[in-house]
Amino acid sequence: MRFLKVSLWFFWVGYGVWLWVGCGADPRGRFEGEVRGMIAEAQRGKYLELEWAMSEGLKGRVRSEGWEPKAALAVVARRDRDEGASYQLRDVPKFERSYAEAEIGRVAGGKEKRMVLPFVWEDGKWRVAAAYRDGRSWDGEDF
Repeated sequence: MRFLKVSLWFFWVGYGVWLWVGCGADPRGRFEGEVRGMIAEAQRGKYLELEWAMSEGLKGRVRSEGWEPKAALAVVARRDRDEGASYQLRDVPKFERSYAEAEIGRVAGGKEKRMVLPFVWEDGKWRVAAAYRDGRSWDGEDF
């Protein structure tokens, strides 16, 4: 009986820690978790389901260039599938309350290319932003 009480106590402590980290007590941890979730979706080939991860500003920017968001995601999916690309979260160089940047590594053909993507807090979720807060261009050296 004592073993059961100790096991239950550890379970509840572990559950409490999980809630504390995963449900908002650690905003940076939540951001990293959401970005890793987006990467996991891409790794499973579910690119079209990632439209939710695009901010309204990014969707508008994609449309202004003559694409629909799902079509742009399909092109990326095809390219990644052809090149056998995989992604990993490498670093979080900037994290603020409603803006963050994530350094993502893309490995294809044995070579890694790193890029820094901007994110904004929108509708209770982190979403890929259309622009960097400091005015850098998406067409910069990172891409």
